[in-house]
Amino acid sequence: MNHSASDRIARFLSIALYGSQHSARTLLALAEMVWCITLLLPGDSFSRPTYAVMQSFGDEKMWAALFGSVSLIQWAILFDGRYHTKFAVCFAAANMVFWWVVVISMYLAVTPPPVAISGELALAIGASWVYVRAGWGDAERCIDA
Repeated sequence: MNHSASDRIARFLSIALYGSQHSARTLLALAEMVWCITLLLPGDSFSRPTYAVMQSFGDEKMWAALFGSVSLIQWAILFDGRYHTKFAVCFAAANMVFWWVVVISMYLAVTPPPVAISGELALAIGASWVYVRAGWGDAERCIDA
């Protein structure tokens, strides 16, 4: 199977532009759940320098509550299957901001940034893409709510 570069580009665009949001939303919901559970485990995760900026916003329990709530909402949208409702679009916008706050906070906290946060960067990009696919052109509906 020799595919030309233009065939590969066309396939990538087809997947990116017309593929389902199920996978991205499922990965986001799983990651948010794991963050929540991990932050609730005994110990002081935020004692590490990587989380210094996040800690300035709130303690581990607050972040666990945020991640847990976001995960539950993400799962509810997934099970409902309606990704273009006003609520789903507004949530996608908030979720994108949430992930970028997490990622930028970690990148600002230490230099050089830990390689291990590349997964969170991918999640922030994924959350951004979910927002684009959910209907970012309708974002003004969130403001008018």
